[in-house]
Amino acid sequence: MAGIVNPKGKGKSQPRLHPSIKKDRVNPKDYLEYDTRFSCEDCSHFDGEKVVCTIGYNPLHHLKATQTHQYELAGNMAFCRFIEID
Repeated sequence: MAGIVNPKGKGKSQPRLHPSIKKDRVNPKDYLEYDTRFSCEDCSHFDGEKVVCTIGYNPLHHLKATQTHQYELAGNMAFCRFIEID
């Protein structure tokens, strides 16, 4: 039998082929009080003219508008683990 073997058993959902992006909970007080750098637009690896990450990551989930929307919706953000600020 070809394909993915599901360890959960027959009739259960298939495992994810691609892991989801980890989102970190952000304290509302910290979000309002601190001027935190968290988006692609703040990063040295971001090319704003082409809207691409120069080290090859997909910036879609880390753009400032997306991050702000995600925070307002659920109180969490998908922080990039490779952000570098000059």
